[in-house]
Amino acid sequence: MELKTLDIFCEIIDNYGDIGVVYRVAKELKKVFFNSKIRVFLNRLDEFKKINSSVIDSGIQTIDSIEYITFDYLRENSKDLSTSQVIIEAFGCKIPEEYMAIAYDHSDLLINLEYLSAEDWIEDFHLQSSPLGQGKLKKFFFMPGFTEKSGGIIADSNYLERAKKVAMNKKEYRDKYLADIENIDNKIVGTLFSYEKNFIPLIEDLQKFDKEVVLLALGEKTQDSLRKILKNFSIEHFRNSLKYGKIEIRFLEFLNQEEYEELINLVDFNFVRGEDSFIRAVLTGKPYMWHIYCQEEFAHLDKIEGFLDKYRKVIQEFADDEFLDNMEKFFKDYNFRKENNLELGKESYLYFFENLAKIERYNTIFRDFLIQKCNLINKLKIFIEKY
Repeated sequence: MELKTLDIFCEIIDNYGDIGVVYRVAKELKKVFFNSKIRVFLNRLDEFKKINSSVIDSGIQTIDSIEYITFDYLRENSKDLSTSQVIIEAFGCKIPEEYMAIAYDHSDLLINLEYLSAEDWIEDFHLQSSPLGQGKLKKFFFMPGFTEKSGGIIADSNYLERAKKVAMNKKEYRDKYLADIENIDNKIVGTLFSYEKNFIPLIEDLQKFDKEVVLLALGEKTQDSLRKILKNFSIEHFRNSLKYGKIEIRFLEFLNQEEYEELINLVDFNFVRGEDSFIRAVLTGKPYMWHIYCQEEFAHLDKIEGFLDKYRKVIQEFADDEFLDNMEKFFKDYNFRKENNLELGKESYLYFFENLAKIERYNTIFRDFLIQKCNLINKLKIFIEKY
């Protein structure tokens, strides 16, 4: 298929992850299909405005040659808006009926872009078709994952170029984000982005660590968690930062998508949450920890197990069993919870911080494998062109 038109639909619920993925995919597909018309349809704009300061309160607007349209505008003007050849339905969202009524007979391909998963079953489900029961439109499932047989991960060129730029101009980006950290070369600096979490074990273990550590706390849930658990500690307060022994905690204001990507490529380690931030952290090649979204009956731990299995398979010829066992235990302990709250966990952080260089060496191997073999954008391009 020679792609001329592409529409992406995203229904934002209560977080930045969905729009973060869709925004990233749209930008990259515009680079790949630069002569194609690409539109993104969103149920609301609040979260999009947070991650891109160019967004305004308008039913229809163009940003970087991509048209962004609200569901309300679509419904009000459905008779004047044609459908596209290819439709991407992000995360099984409900596309407005006014659009689908036309698309069944006038569009060719509907791709259901699912959430990232590391579980084995997605390889069999990837690119399977699903009958729609009417018209010529065909639907296929696209399953992102960490293997060559899955849909891969979003290793977009915009991000990779940004990471390379940070690596080659470290002083420039230090001046931009970390200029007021004294004696920074003798300190460990990392980001902390989580759901509700009791970080007392982290604070206690970092006091035993042989270096000073600066934690850059991102997001309301992370910052609120830290404030609540530290209220009984002997903390020194400095405007938007706290000092406790060897540890300095800085509360950062919201960063847009580009700023966040620059920061995580600049620091020494990243603790992240959700899907989009996790993949960004994986692609830094730096040490990371993933706070996965909590699900009933510990279903989220199955996803952790799946990821660790894929990670082990890629690096096991380079890493020893002690390393792999310690990292797997850390991932599982960090995420062992029935719900997101401030219940005290059992994880230990010392092995992680004492082996940052080793972790980065192996994480870089895993990152390079994903970029070369599991690039979602490349896989999506090939599937569309072959259809």
